[in-house]
Amino acid sequence: MLKYLLVVLARDATSFCHYEAGGRRRGGADMIPLDRLEAAVLFALKNNLKVNFLYPGRRLGRAYDKLVESVDHVKIVPFAARSGHPGAILVVESSEIPGAADLAGLRGENFILRLRRADLPLLAAALKRLLPRAKRINVVLADVAGCGEAEYAEYRRQLEKILPEVLKLAARPDPPELNVLTDRLALGRMNNCEAGLAHLTVGPNGRLYLCPAFYYADPHESLGEIRGEIGIGNRRLLELKCAPICRICDAYQCKRCVFLNRALTLELNTPSAEQCRLAHVEREASRLYLGRLRESGSGEGLADIPEIAYQDPFDVAVEKKMSIADFKKL
Repeated sequence: MLKYLLVVLARDATSFCHYEAGGRRRGGADMIPLDRLEAAVLFALKNNLKVNFLYPGRRLGRAYDKLVESVDHVKIVPFAARSGHPGAILVVESSEIPGAADLAGLRGENFILRLRRADLPLLAAALKRLLPRAKRINVVLADVAGCGEAEYAEYRRQLEKILPEVLKLAARPDPPELNVLTDRLALGRMNNCEAGLAHLTVGPNGRLYLCPAFYYADPHESLGEIRGEIGIGNRRLLELKCAPICRICDAYQCKRCVFLNRALTLELNTPSAEQCRLAHVEREASRLYLGRLRESGSGEGLADIPEIAYQDPFDVAVEKKMSIADFKKL
Protein backbone atom coordinates (compact mmCIF):
# COMPACT_ATOMS: atom_id res chain seq x y z
CA MET A 1 0.00 0.00 0.00
CA LEU A 2 1.41 3.35 -1.02
CA LYS A 3 2.03 5.74 1.87
CA TYR A 4 3.94 8.59 0.31
CA LEU A 5 5.28 10.04 -2.91
CA LEU A 6 8.76 11.38 -3.56
CA VAL A 7 8.94 14.26 -6.02
CA VAL A 8 12.32 15.29 -7.48
CA LEU A 9 11.77 18.97 -8.24
CA ALA A 10 14.87 19.40 -10.39
CA ARG A 11 17.59 17.27 -11.92
CA ASP A 12 20.14 18.78 -9.52
CA ALA A 13 17.94 18.22 -6.44
CA THR A 14 19.89 16.91 -3.49
CA SER A 15 20.39 13.17 -3.19
CA PHE A 16 19.33 11.77 0.17
CA CYS A 17 20.35 8.18 -0.41
CA HIS A 18 22.84 5.91 -2.23
CA TYR A 19 22.48 7.45 -5.71
CA GLU A 20 24.18 10.53 -7.17
CA ALA A 21 22.04 13.41 -8.45
CA GLY A 22 22.58 15.00 -11.84
CA GLY A 23 23.95 18.40 -12.73
CA ARG A 24 22.04 21.53 -13.63
CA ARG A 25 21.13 22.25 -17.25
CA ARG A 26 20.79 25.65 -18.83
CA GLY A 27 17.41 27.29 -19.44
CA GLY A 28 15.47 25.63 -16.61
CA ALA A 29 14.89 22.46 -18.66
CA ASP A 30 15.99 20.40 -15.69
CA MET A 31 13.05 21.47 -13.48
CA ILE A 32 9.86 19.45 -13.29
CA PRO A 33 7.27 21.15 -15.56
CA LEU A 34 4.53 22.86 -13.57
CA ASP A 35 1.75 20.78 -15.17
CA ARG A 36 3.59 17.57 -14.18
CA LEU A 37 4.09 18.87 -10.64
CA GLU A 38 0.38 19.69 -10.47
CA ALA A 39 -0.43 16.14 -11.66
CA ALA A 40 1.85 14.73 -8.93
CA VAL A 41 0.14 16.85 -6.26
CA LEU A 42 -3.33 15.78 -7.47
CA PHE A 43 -2.22 12.13 -7.47
CA ALA A 44 -1.05 12.51 -3.86
CA LEU A 45 -4.28 14.22 -2.79
CA LYS A 46 -6.50 11.60 -4.48
CA ASN A 47 -4.55 8.74 -2.91
CA ASN A 48 -4.11 10.38 0.51
CA LEU A 49 -0.31 10.33 0.18
CA LYS A 50 2.18 12.53 1.98
CA VAL A 51 4.77 14.04 -0.35
CA ASN A 52 8.51 14.33 0.16
CA PHE A 53 9.87 17.07 -2.10
CA LEU A 54 13.56 16.90 -3.01
CA TYR A 55 14.99 20.39 -3.52
CA PRO A 56 18.07 21.74 -5.27
CA GLY A 57 20.12 24.44 -3.59
CA ARG A 58 18.29 27.24 -5.42
CA ARG A 59 14.85 28.77 -5.30
CA LEU A 60 12.32 27.48 -7.83
CA GLY A 61 9.85 30.37 -7.95
CA ARG A 62 6.43 31.28 -6.56
CA ALA A 63 4.42 29.00 -8.85
CA TYR A 64 6.37 25.99 -7.60
CA ASP A 65 6.14 27.13 -3.98
CA LYS A 66 2.36 27.50 -4.26
CA LEU A 67 1.90 23.95 -5.56
CA VAL A 68 4.25 22.50 -2.94
CA GLU A 69 2.34 24.21 -0.13
CA SER A 70 -0.99 22.88 -1.44
CA VAL A 71 -0.34 19.35 -0.16
CA ASP A 72 0.83 17.74 3.12
CA HIS A 73 4.58 17.42 2.64
CA VAL A 74 8.15 17.24 3.88
CA LYS A 75 11.00 19.15 2.25
CA ILE A 76 14.44 17.56 1.84
CA VAL A 77 17.07 20.20 1.09
CA PRO A 78 20.86 20.52 0.97
CA PHE A 79 22.29 21.92 4.21
CA ALA A 80 23.43 25.08 2.43
CA ALA A 81 19.81 25.93 1.56
CA ARG A 82 18.52 25.57 5.15
CA SER A 83 17.70 29.24 5.71
CA GLY A 84 15.08 29.24 2.94
CA HIS A 85 13.33 26.10 4.21
CA PRO A 86 12.73 26.11 7.99
CA GLY A 87 11.73 22.69 9.30
CA ALA A 88 13.13 20.84 6.31
CA ILE A 89 15.23 17.66 6.51
CA LEU A 90 18.82 18.80 5.96
CA VAL A 91 21.18 16.73 3.82
CA VAL A 92 24.81 16.94 4.92
CA GLU A 93 27.59 15.53 2.74
CA SER A 94 30.51 13.99 4.62
CA SER A 95 32.88 16.05 2.48
CA GLU A 96 31.22 19.26 3.77
CA ILE A 97 30.56 18.77 7.48
CA PRO A 98 29.27 22.10 8.82
CA GLY A 99 31.35 23.96 11.36
CA ALA A 100 30.23 25.17 14.77
CA ALA A 101 29.26 28.58 13.38
CA ASP A 102 27.05 26.98 10.70
CA LEU A 103 25.26 24.90 13.32
CA ALA A 104 24.78 27.72 15.82
CA GLY A 105 21.10 28.31 16.47
CA LEU A 106 20.00 24.94 15.12
CA ARG A 107 18.18 22.55 17.47
CA GLY A 108 15.92 19.55 16.98
CA GLU A 109 16.88 19.18 13.34
CA ASN A 110 16.43 16.14 11.12
CA PHE A 111 19.69 15.41 9.31
CA ILE A 112 20.67 12.97 6.60
CA LEU A 113 24.42 12.39 6.61
CA ARG A 114 25.61 11.06 3.23
CA LEU A 115 28.87 9.37 4.04
CA ARG A 116 31.58 8.49 1.54
CA ARG A 117 33.78 5.45 2.10
CA ALA A 118 36.83 7.71 2.04
CA ASP A 119 35.31 9.72 4.91
CA LEU A 120 34.53 6.74 7.13
CA PRO A 121 37.31 7.69 9.62
CA LEU A 122 35.50 11.03 10.11
CA LEU A 123 32.11 9.53 10.94
CA ALA A 124 32.26 9.67 14.74
CA ALA A 125 33.57 13.24 14.74
CA ALA A 126 30.86 14.34 12.30
CA LEU A 127 28.14 12.71 14.39
CA LYS A 128 29.51 14.22 17.60
CA ARG A 129 29.11 17.64 16.01
CA LEU A 130 25.59 17.02 14.64
CA LEU A 131 23.98 14.97 17.42
CA PRO A 132 23.50 17.80 19.98
CA ARG A 133 21.58 19.73 17.28
CA ALA A 134 19.56 16.75 16.08
CA LYS A 135 16.18 15.22 16.59
CA ARG A 136 17.23 12.43 14.25
CA ILE A 137 20.19 11.58 12.03
CA ASN A 138 20.01 9.08 9.19
CA VAL A 139 23.46 7.92 8.12
CA VAL A 140 23.64 6.70 4.52
CA LEU A 141 26.81 5.21 3.07
CA ALA A 142 26.73 6.65 -0.44
CA ASP A 143 29.21 4.35 -2.17
CA VAL A 144 28.52 0.85 -0.90
CA ALA A 145 29.86 -1.06 -3.90
CA GLY A 146 33.36 -2.32 -3.28
CA CYS A 147 33.30 -2.19 0.52
CA GLY A 148 35.68 -4.75 2.01
CA GLU A 149 37.05 -5.89 5.34
CA ALA A 150 38.89 -2.60 5.94
CA GLU A 151 35.67 -0.59 5.52
CA TYR A 152 33.63 -2.95 7.71
CA ALA A 153 36.27 -2.70 10.47
CA GLU A 154 36.43 1.10 10.23
CA TYR A 155 32.62 1.39 10.27
CA ARG A 156 32.56 -0.80 13.39
CA ARG A 157 35.26 1.35 15.06
CA GLN A 158 33.43 4.57 14.29
CA LEU A 159 30.05 3.35 15.57
CA GLU A 160 31.63 2.08 18.79
CA LYS A 161 33.45 5.40 19.13
CA ILE A 162 30.24 7.46 18.94
CA LEU A 163 28.36 5.12 21.26
CA PRO A 164 29.29 6.97 24.52
CA GLU A 165 28.08 10.27 23.05
CA VAL A 166 24.72 8.75 22.07
CA LEU A 167 24.49 7.20 25.54
CA LYS A 168 25.18 10.58 27.17
CA LEU A 169 22.48 12.26 25.08
CA ALA A 170 20.03 9.44 25.87
CA ALA A 171 19.60 11.05 29.30
CA ARG A 172 18.11 14.14 27.66
CA PRO A 173 14.30 14.56 27.77
CA ASP A 174 14.37 14.53 23.96
CA PRO A 175 17.25 12.17 23.06
CA PRO A 176 18.25 12.21 19.40
CA GLU A 177 17.77 9.15 17.23
CA LEU A 178 20.63 7.75 15.16
CA ASN A 179 19.27 5.28 12.63
CA VAL A 180 22.30 2.96 12.63
CA LEU A 181 22.37 2.67 16.44
CA THR A 182 18.93 3.31 17.91
CA ASP A 183 16.46 2.06 15.27
CA ARG A 184 17.19 -1.64 15.80
CA LEU A 185 16.31 -1.31 19.49
CA ALA A 186 12.72 -0.41 18.68
CA LEU A 187 12.15 -2.91 15.86
CA GLY A 188 10.66 -6.37 16.09
CA ARG A 189 10.52 -7.00 12.37
CA MET A 190 12.00 -5.73 9.12
CA ASN A 191 11.69 -1.99 8.53
CA ASN A 192 12.99 -1.70 4.97
CA CYS A 193 12.84 1.13 2.44
CA GLU A 194 10.00 -0.54 0.48
CA ALA A 195 10.45 1.41 -2.75
CA GLY A 196 7.67 0.37 -5.10
CA LEU A 197 5.56 -0.88 -2.19
CA ALA A 198 5.22 2.01 0.29
CA HIS A 199 6.34 4.83 -2.00
CA LEU A 200 7.00 5.83 -5.59
CA THR A 201 9.00 8.66 -7.12
CA VAL A 202 8.11 11.35 -9.65
CA GLY A 203 11.24 12.34 -11.57
CA PRO A 204 11.97 15.87 -12.80
CA ASN A 205 10.66 14.72 -16.19
CA GLY A 206 7.27 14.11 -14.56
CA ARG A 207 7.37 10.32 -14.97
CA LEU A 208 7.09 7.67 -12.26
CA TYR A 209 9.99 5.53 -10.96
CA LEU A 210 10.55 2.99 -8.20
CA CYS A 211 12.85 5.53 -6.52
CA PRO A 212 15.00 8.53 -7.55
CA ALA A 213 18.02 6.27 -8.17
CA PHE A 214 16.26 4.57 -11.08
CA TYR A 215 15.62 7.95 -12.74
CA TYR A 216 19.27 8.94 -12.47
CA ALA A 217 20.46 5.52 -13.65
CA ASP A 218 18.25 5.58 -16.76
CA PRO A 219 15.39 8.10 -17.25
CA HIS A 220 13.86 5.80 -19.87
CA GLU A 221 13.33 3.08 -17.28
CA SER A 222 10.15 4.58 -15.85
CA LEU A 223 6.88 3.09 -14.64
CA GLY A 224 4.98 5.48 -16.92
CA GLU A 225 2.90 8.60 -16.54
CA ILE A 226 1.04 9.71 -13.39
CA ARG A 227 -2.41 8.56 -14.36
CA GLY A 228 -4.70 5.68 -13.48
CA GLU A 229 -3.30 2.32 -12.47
CA ILE A 230 0.44 2.02 -12.01
CA GLY A 231 1.90 -1.04 -13.60
CA ILE A 232 4.83 -2.60 -11.73
CA GLY A 233 5.72 -5.93 -13.34
CA ASN A 234 6.14 -8.79 -10.84
CA ARG A 235 5.54 -6.39 -7.97
CA ARG A 236 5.39 -9.27 -5.50
CA LEU A 237 9.10 -9.84 -6.12
CA LEU A 238 9.77 -6.62 -4.19
CA GLU A 239 8.14 -8.09 -1.08
CA LEU A 240 9.98 -9.60 1.87
CA LYS A 241 8.16 -12.91 1.48
CA CYS A 242 9.96 -13.38 -1.84
CA ALA A 243 13.42 -12.63 -0.34
CA PRO A 244 14.50 -15.94 1.27
CA ILE A 245 17.81 -14.75 2.73
CA CYS A 246 16.23 -11.62 4.25
CA ARG A 247 13.51 -13.73 5.85
CA ILE A 248 16.06 -15.45 8.10
CA CYS A 249 17.75 -12.16 9.02
CA ASP A 250 17.10 -9.95 12.06
CA ALA A 251 19.11 -6.87 11.04
CA TYR A 252 15.72 -5.20 10.99
CA GLN A 253 17.11 -1.69 10.41
CA CYS A 254 18.53 -2.72 6.99
CA LYS A 255 17.03 -0.73 4.11
CA ARG A 256 17.23 -3.63 1.62
CA CYS A 257 17.72 -0.95 -1.09
CA VAL A 258 16.24 -2.32 -4.32
CA PHE A 259 18.45 -0.07 -6.43
CA LEU A 260 21.64 -1.36 -4.80
CA ASN A 261 20.24 -4.89 -4.95
CA ARG A 262 19.85 -4.72 -8.70
CA ALA A 263 23.12 -2.87 -9.24
CA LEU A 264 25.18 -5.35 -7.20
CA THR A 265 23.36 -8.69 -7.56
CA LEU A 266 21.19 -8.10 -10.67
CA GLU A 267 18.17 -9.03 -8.52
CA LEU A 268 15.78 -6.37 -7.15
CA ASN A 269 15.05 -8.42 -4.04
CA THR A 270 18.48 -9.83 -3.18
CA PRO A 271 20.91 -7.64 -1.21
CA SER A 272 24.62 -7.83 -1.89
CA ALA A 273 27.19 -9.11 0.58
CA GLU A 274 28.27 -5.50 1.17
CA GLN A 275 24.76 -4.48 2.29
CA CYS A 276 24.40 -7.51 4.57
CA ARG A 277 27.81 -6.99 6.19
CA LEU A 278 27.22 -3.28 6.82
CA ALA A 279 23.75 -3.98 8.25
CA HIS A 280 25.28 -6.51 10.63
CA VAL A 281 27.93 -4.04 11.77
CA GLU A 282 25.03 -1.74 12.70
CA ARG A 283 23.14 -4.60 14.36
CA GLU A 284 26.15 -5.46 16.53
CA ALA A 285 26.74 -1.80 17.44
CA SER A 286 23.05 -1.58 18.42
CA ARG A 287 23.46 -4.67 20.59
CA LEU A 288 26.44 -3.10 22.36
CA TYR A 289 24.52 0.14 22.80
CA LEU A 290 21.59 -1.72 24.36
CA GLY A 291 24.01 -3.33 26.81
CA ARG A 292 25.41 0.06 27.80
CA LEU A 293 21.90 1.46 28.22
CA ARG A 294 21.04 -1.34 30.62
CA GLU A 295 24.28 -0.88 32.55
CA SER A 296 23.30 2.77 33.01
CA GLY A 297 19.95 1.73 34.44
CA SER A 298 17.77 2.50 31.42
CA GLY A 299 16.56 0.55 28.39
CA GLU A 300 13.66 -1.03 30.26
CA GLY A 301 11.11 -2.69 28.03
CA LEU A 302 13.47 -3.05 25.08
CA ALA A 303 13.76 -6.54 23.60
CA ASP A 304 17.11 -8.34 23.65
CA ILE A 305 19.31 -8.34 20.56
CA PRO A 306 20.90 -11.79 20.65
CA GLU A 307 24.65 -12.16 20.10
CA ILE A 308 25.27 -14.04 16.86
CA ALA A 309 28.32 -15.73 15.38
CA TYR A 310 27.86 -14.69 11.75
CA GLN A 311 28.11 -11.44 9.79
CA ASP A 312 25.93 -12.32 6.80
CA PRO A 313 22.80 -14.54 6.88
CA PHE A 314 23.84 -16.00 3.54
CA ASP A 315 26.68 -17.74 5.42
CA VAL A 316 24.07 -19.44 7.61
CA ALA A 317 22.17 -20.69 4.58
CA VAL A 318 25.36 -22.05 3.05
CA GLU A 319 26.54 -23.68 6.28
CA LYS A 320 23.19 -25.40 6.82
CA LYS A 321 23.02 -26.30 3.12
CA MET A 322 19.53 -24.79 2.95
CA SER A 323 17.66 -25.43 -0.27
CA ILE A 324 14.82 -23.46 -1.86
CA ALA A 325 12.44 -26.04 -0.39
CA ASP A 326 13.86 -25.32 3.08
CA PHE A 327 13.18 -21.61 2.68
CA LYS A 328 9.59 -22.30 1.59
CA LYS A 329 8.97 -23.98 4.94
CA LEU A 330 9.94 -20.83 6.88
